[in-house]
Amino acid sequence: MTSEISKNTIIAKNTLLLSIRMLIVMFVTFFTSRVVLEALGVTGYGVYSLIGGLAFSFGFFSSSLSNATQRYLSFAHGHKNENEVKAVFNATALFYIILGGAILSIGCIIGPWLISSVTIPESLVNSAYWIYYCGLVSLTVTLTATMFDSVLIARENMKVYAYLSIFDVLGKLGIAYLIYITTSSKLIAYAISLMILSIIVKGVMIYFCLNRYSECHVKLHWDKKMVKELGGFIGWNGFGTIIFTINNQGLNLILNFFFGPVVNAARGVANQVNGAINNFSSNFLLAISPQMMKSYAANDMIKFHQLFNYCARYSFALLWILFLPIILRREFILHLWLKNVPDYTDIFLLWIIIYSLVDIYINPQWFAIQAIGKLKMYMLAVNTIFLMVLPISWMCLKIGMNPEAVFQIMVIDRIVAIIASLFIIKKYIVFSISNYIIHSVCPNILAITISLPLSIIVNKLIPQSFCGLILNSLVVMTVCFICVWFIVFTHSERRKI
Repeated sequence: MTSEISKNTIIAKNTLLLSIRMLIVMFVTFFTSRVVLEALGVTGYGVYSLIGGLAFSFGFFSSSLSNATQRYLSFAHGHKNENEVKAVFNATALFYIILGGAILSIGCIIGPWLISSVTIPESLVNSAYWIYYCGLVSLTVTLTATMFDSVLIARENMKVYAYLSIFDVLGKLGIAYLIYITTSSKLIAYAISLMILSIIVKGVMIYFCLNRYSECHVKLHWDKKMVKELGGFIGWNGFGTIIFTINNQGLNLILNFFFGPVVNAARGVANQVNGAINNFSSNFLLAISPQMMKSYAANDMIKFHQLFNYCARYSFALLWILFLPIILRREFILHLWLKNVPDYTDIFLLWIIIYSLVDIYINPQWFAIQAIGKLKMYMLAVNTIFLMVLPISWMCLKIGMNPEAVFQIMVIDRIVAIIASLFIIKKYIVFSISNYIIHSVCPNILAITISLPLSIIVNKLIPQSFCGLILNSLVVMTVCFICVWFIVFTHSERRKI
């Protein structure tokens, strides 16, 4: 019982630390985005979102390696085997070094072709090259440092993780003001400054891990068995992240083809708002994923099932409380936040938020399948469904549908993928889909059914002003919290809290 309380305390403390971090990061990110958009202009911001995205699209293996490293390090810690921890880190370090060099080389070679294939103003072509290659260097540094990120997460040391994130976002605020006062070559100055900042932040993290954790001292020893096992896991992880990258950048290119860089700017702004709020839920997920891995490794299936069932239910509830005030007053918030709001930003933000609320249910399923280690069927099924977004979106835009149709298609596609993944997980563990829906999905649907109409009434009664925004947000969040407290949480969970 004491051990159970200790584990829950670690999750709670790490979630709190990461949430405080995200409050600071969110506030500064919103402020930075306004300055950057004003400094670069809508077209310049759209070009940066598009070209920067192309550069970072080469980072598809970063996520694969990170997932694999976290999974195997958490398992090794679950087994309480220090030698296994060192073996995992050494094997993944080889992958990181080899792939980092390969991505940098390939990215440099095909960069000109990628840049020439998108629609950007002639005057910004030179800036686009700087954005692309600075982004590629940042990506390589980030990729190499990801194994140290995984060490911090597996060891559940979220304090350092939080401090570095705050330092990073404050650095970006400084960079925003730098380009604001720069009179020429703003895009180039922005790209170079972000590259330097990423090198500094990741360098500090690497230095800390090397001095704190013994497994971080790399010995380039080729452990054939470990490399083979990791290689299979990374391969299927890589397949999934390649599909995600193709989808994400493919949608950017499709929107660029049909509507130009202004729509890319709208998507970039909407993604920033969504990402900042979404990270609150991600903090809880980040704190809980090592515990899921360790519980499965220790064959503690009761704890594993508890975390699996709680994970999506709590994450969705948290997102709903945070998102609803934004949904109701998104137009006012966007005009208050930005001087020039790109066309379509309002409707993009609405559908991206809806997508994020749906997508939250895929996360515990992903953690579960990683812990089980049977990725093949899951990756083939879920990513085949996910890949259908591109051709369907193209056809819909080709026949004249509005750009928001892309996000509506993503929502429907994600629901289908979530249902399919539940049936796949059921093949590997004793698991009732009907019980999962009753206990994890239905409470949130009921909370929405009650809180949404009440919040809409409140929103209509409170005036559209800055003070009205604050009051409306507080009242709506209170309504949502009360519904979540009495509907989503059980009696025993309320007593524990």
